[in-house]
Amino acid sequence: MSSAADGVDKRIRLVKTAFVTYFHADLKKARQFLLDFGLTVAQETLRVRSQTGESYFDGAAYVVESAHELERAAALPSSSSKTQDLAGSAGGKIATLTDPFDHKIHLIHGWRENQPSMPESQGLQKLTVNFEDSKPRKGRFQRFAPGPAPVFRWGHYGVSYPASDPQGYQKLFDWYTTTLTLSPSDILTRDGRPVTAFFHIDRGREYTDHHSFYFKAAKPHAAPSVTHAAFETHDFDVQQLGHQHLAAKGYRLCWGVGRHTIGSQVFDYWYDPSGFMVEHYADGDVVNCETGVGEMVAGREALAVWGPPLPEAF
Repeated sequence: MSSAADGVDKRIRLVKTAFVTYFHADLKKARQFLLDFGLTVAQETLRVRSQTGESYFDGAAYVVESAHELERAAALPSSSSKTQDLAGSAGGKIATLTDPFDHKIHLIHGWRENQPSMPESQGLQKLTVNFEDSKPRKGRFQRFAPGPAPVFRWGHYGVSYPASDPQGYQKLFDWYTTTLTLSPSDILTRDGRPVTAFFHIDRGREYTDHHSFYFKAAKPHAAPSVTHAAFETHDFDVQQLGHQHLAAKGYRLCWGVGRHTIGSQVFDYWYDPSGFMVEHYADGDVVNCETGVGEMVAGREALAVWGPPLPEAF
């Protein structure tokens, strides 16, 4: 997808998702939840607590292709500052953009990324599945250990726009598709008008996740906000074990386990102690520039193939 009439793609070139940033009024509770959710602590630093004592989302980050791309991003009108050093021991540089509804998008380059553990090192198997007409797993058994569902990476997130703004959808669609190399994968409509869009990182013919970002209308009278952040786990069985672990710990379930229609992921949504929605997912689709853009009518059928009843949050 090109953002210019001359065919030159002037969008900031993204490589992959990096991280999401949350502030929690009760960091101790949030920390324990995230450990039970399957994350591990990479680094801890002492921070001065905000006087407001509020919990809030502070934006999502993507890795950009080069230092030049980062400088280009920092020069955009939507950039809040020049490039700065990225906090923490990973190094690198960061520039921050804001979209038309003040959602922050952090762009980074040059950080030293921790390599995720491979499944085998965590005791996870790539399962061999026996079907009704084919039994390749002979004399071997599927055995699983209870506990948290180890998180492999952060995969996608979503934000909302004001339901009262009739141009809200188009403002965000135009901004994201002309500013960043994000291209639509699927669009949901209501009464013939688009209301929700899912975007993949556009790497040409290289396959990337069906969506790394999406947006939708907020509930009536609600301010624009983050909707949820989603973290990839190993497979369906690991998700189920993680679901049982979180339930046994008494955390608040939102929706799951089920199978999405758009993106095809197996999903499991929970609320953290601050009330933010987070998701475990596995087995998602991948797309590229040759994959057609889908369109569906918004509703239950567009959200789930199977799973529990649709909650009010969706």
